[in-house]
Amino acid sequence: MTRTPSRGHGAAGALIALAALAPSWAHADLPPRGQALALSSPEAAPSTSAEPPAMPPPPLRHQGKRLYWDPKFNRMDLPEMIVTGVAGGIALATNILSPLKTGWRGGIAFDDQLRALRASSLDAQLEVRTGTDVGLALMTTYPLLVDSFIVAYWYRGSDDVALQMALIDVEAFAIVGAIEGTANFLSGRERPYGADCGAGVPNNTNDCQSSARYRSFFSGHTAVSFTAAALICAHHEALELFESAADHVACATGLAAAATIGTLRMVGDAHYFSDVLVGAVVGTSIGLGVPLLHHYKRAAPGEELKSDLRVTLVPGLGGATLVGTF
Repeated sequence: MTRTPSRGHGAAGALIALAALAPSWAHADLPPRGQALALSSPEAAPSTSAEPPAMPPPPLRHQGKRLYWDPKFNRMDLPEMIVTGVAGGIALATNILSPLKTGWRGGIAFDDQLRALRASSLDAQLEVRTGTDVGLALMTTYPLLVDSFIVAYWYRGSDDVALQMALIDVEAFAIVGAIEGTANFLSGRERPYGADCGAGVPNNTNDCQSSARYRSFFSGHTAVSFTAAALICAHHEALELFESAADHVACATGLAAAATIGTLRMVGDAHYFSDVLVGAVVGTSIGLGVPLLHHYKRAAPGEELKSDLRVTLVPGLGGATLVGTF
């Protein structure tokens, strides 16, 4: 008997495009009926034709235990989508506008002593900064691509949970981006390497000439990386995506990667220790707070869950229509 994977009602943006490319192979515990009879028939003679070996079947979509969204969890609703959009706009605007000229230079507390961690040459510092850019891209991609799409959607077979996870991720990233961008804009703190512009660092370099020189507080790479790591921990804790101790390993690995990126921002002389510390605290707070204190916080007995926005693709005249219900 062939079972066709069910399609959920939640579908949006990138998940629709990715789902269209994903294999939707049916489960087939038994071979087709005709083939089974032929193989089991005592009169069937073995084939003598030189046929090529059969190709292995394509991978099944639902290889793990089916994942479901707990009805006691809070879904992403319209007000949160509005907050996400506003936060994303603030993050974009504050990263486009030049920071305020506050004159904040130099380190505080242990900043100057820990600046000894920086690489010895400018070329080495630039290489390290490039490496942190790659690390940041991987950290932000993992919760969306691996946990949401590959694990929740493809392996555990739930496009509903995958969509909710992706929306939670986007919400957290937008909020931390707005906070970090606003702090950068208002503080206008000079990066550590700014003290060497015109000396160890050529004054005509882009680092010394651009407004990015005054975006030291606090570290965006660190904040976003810890947000991603905390999201990984929250999803694996609440949903048990791997259904094993691997959930704890994924959490620990994410936190270690985020800490490495934060440390390398100091090695690249792009941030002081205080910038990295504050970024780690803010990122972890947002990455854990958004999912665990709201979405994965189960309602108390008798407490009504908040209304949510559900988007459904339904057939319509001349095509299909997106219908939203509240």
